Amino acid sequence: MLRAMTRIPRFVPLLIAAWTAALTPAPSRAGDYTFQWDNDKVADTDRHYTNGMRIAVQPDEPGEWVQDAARWLADVTAFEDGAEGMRMGWAFGQDMFTPGDVQAQTPPPGDRPYAGWTYFAFTAQDDDAPRGGDWSRMDSVELDLGVVGPLAHAGEVQNWFHDQINVPRSHGWSHQIHDEPGLLATRTVKLRTDTWSPFGGTWPGFDVVGHGTAQLGNVRTGAGVGGTVRFGSGLGHEYGPVYGTFALPAKRPGDWVWSLYAGAEVRAVAWDIFLDGNTYRDSPDVDKKPWVLESRFGIMTHVPLPPAWGLQGARLDVSHVQRTREFETQDKSDRYGSLQLTVNF
Repeated sequence: MLRAMTRIPRFVPLLIAAWTAALTPAPSRAGDYTFQWDNDKVADTDRHYTNGMRIAVQPDEPGEWVQDAARWLADVTAFEDGAEGMRMGWAFGQDMFTPGDVQAQTPPPGDRPYAGWTYFAFTAQDDDAPRGGDWSRMDSVELDLGVVGPLAHAGEVQNWFHDQINVPRSHGWSHQIHDEPGLLATRTVKLRTDTWSPFGGTWPGFDVVGHGTAQLGNVRTGAGVGGTVRFGSGLGHEYGPVYGTFALPAKRPGDWVWSLYAGAEVRAVAWDIFLDGNTYRDSPDVDKKPWVLESRFGIMTHVPLPPAWGLQGARLDVSHVQRTREFETQDKSDRYGSLQLTVNF
């Protein structure tokens, strides 16, 4: 066990260092910080999209390089208000994918290939975008720059973690998709109705959040539309969960916010490197399905905290995700759990 712990992959110290720095209170680091962890083990599976980790930061006073990147993103993606009023930030994350049979040294034909994706991202978000009628609008855009393949070190991270929790290692990472630089641009627009409370007054109520997402790059290219129904209090403070992508930090709430939610997204898939294989060279691949349906239900709470605590708020979102078959030879749908922890300094 001790020897296993000494073989910590390079990705893990970077992740711990980034999160530790994020949680160290300092005026220069005031802002909103989110740690997200997706994992299928909590849903009693261990295959396909098996793990995703990410840290996202939106500082109150972003550095000049973050502002320049966010303004460029706003310009090229035609934000209605341009860069005015945007929340700018960055993110760092890693996703990993495995076949259904992780004990085989050579994955069987027709099974999903091993693949890892480690990336750095620039983000921009406008959650006070122009509204029309009874709808509020939020725009967000993200540009991910990273690497797919052995250089992503996903195999080392997975097997190191499996050693710590006494779970058998995955043995086929030597057959993963080859190294390739990755580029992924994601644009999401959300529309939220006003809250309707059947009980009146300050009682909890319902709302509906519709969304559309487009992705372009050699990592993924496609689009999705969907919606979420929420029940809770303070629903006007935020716009609910995300589907098929990762979340950005939520702003500090003025009051206690909570919700129960359920929703779905239908996604058109034009390209997915984790299924189609490398862009310019032969690699393991499968025949993907052009349409995927993802459903999600969960619970969220966002609590304002006393200033003496050194934090202004803390948010926890826990959800269960079900995703239909993504490739032709897949035998059944996938499921995984998702946890998001946000702290507001």
